[in-house]
Amino acid sequence: MSYRLSLPAVLLQIFAVAAAAGPQPPEIEYVDELDDAKAAPMLEKLVKKAVTAKDAVKMADTIAKRRLYAAGLKDTQKLTFDCPDGVSREFTYILPKKYSPKKAMPVLVWLHGAISQPPPGGGAGEAALFAPAVEELGPIMIGPSTHSKVEWGTPQCRALVRHAVEYVKRNFRVDDDRVYLCGDSDGGRGTYAILETLAGTFACAVPVIGSPGGVTRFNNLRNLSLLAINGEKDPLFKIAEVREDVEGMKASGIDLTFMEQAGKGHDPRLFLEQAAAVRKFLAAHVREAFPKSVHWTVDPKEGETAMQFPANTFRWIRIDEAGAATSRHAFEDASKGLLRADLPRIEATREGNKFSVRTSGVTKYTVLLASDMIDFTKPVVIETNGSPSFEGVVAADARTVLEEARRFRDSRLMFHARITVEVDAAPTSPPKDK
Repeated sequence: MSYRLSLPAVLLQIFAVAAAAGPQPPEIEYVDELDDAKAAPMLEKLVKKAVTAKDAVKMADTIAKRRLYAAGLKDTQKLTFDCPDGVSREFTYILPKKYSPKKAMPVLVWLHGAISQPPPGGGAGEAALFAPAVEELGPIMIGPSTHSKVEWGTPQCRALVRHAVEYVKRNFRVDDDRVYLCGDSDGGRGTYAILETLAGTFACAVPVIGSPGGVTRFNNLRNLSLLAINGEKDPLFKIAEVREDVEGMKASGIDLTFMEQAGKGHDPRLFLEQAAAVRKFLAAHVREAFPKSVHWTVDPKEGETAMQFPANTFRWIRIDEAGAATSRHAFEDASKGLLRADLPRIEATREGNKFSVRTSGVTKYTVLLASDMIDFTKPVVIETNGSPSFEGVVAADARTVLEEARRFRDSRLMFHARITVEVDAAPTSPPKDK
């Protein structure tokens, strides 16, 4: 997807680069380029420079470790982003009092409630209102804004949230493994919805006075922990229905802690009242960049974005194509809790250089590989639904490093190689050098 920035945002980014200590390395300039057409020739030029696997690894290290951060940006700023539906929406960042470009800071994305309000929406106000509850942790606050009844789970708001996080990562030193998602009311419901496609970005999430209405891919929420806070007397998100959803999510294998507040109604200030519990929960959860096991589901009914990044990818696994395959795994928990048995699904585990993958409704997938995951001097073995799919030694390559770095825009998720598997195809191995 090519992103369009409004004039104020473009000018701010120009000023940010000018204020930096110097030009970014060309690898980072490519990763940061928002226009796909402009990025394409940059990619080919960089790929030609990387002759060996060591060159590719060096590129990955440059992207992860050599970013230059601008000086003189404001402590808080409202910016705009032209969403895929053509509507410009705001997002606001607020730096913590003790921000230093020399220290990687956590980030907290706050999704506001009352989405039926007129433009610009409530992101800026709520981010400032709830920041004191987590000030002790020192996060950079991000408050995206929606309005006019546009739900957080729509493609335009998913793109807004993703862009806002990427903007902050480009301009401030961020701890990619401590990015949190929180929200109240419509934003609490939106927290669940955003995680359907962006779970890979966040360490954990705290939905307040909301419920997962409209969520279909509950399997994706199994990849991280949630703390849900609801009022017993809430007239909008009725507690009986919330309790049923909570039990359904727990039965689905989701790590969810539920705090029901006796006598409380539909009050977003529950986040402030339970600030100590929230801080303890957030502090206890640091994202594992390359987990041993991953779960992912896509929902083709979501439209063209359903099979695009990031909706088709979690950490090191990607569903490239969905459809009927001869080889499929019969998941025992296919309809357990709130899980949907009809949706394309993949689960994968890794141990050393061996990957065991189980699929249902998936015809093609990709395994992404990093030096923190495997030993590149030894063969990689991939099994799909109990049958061999791939075996061989793979090498780091610059195209993978660069393309995946630009997709993820995450300094911790640097991948050096990738293997694509056709579920019903015969086992393959890397091509031999001539």
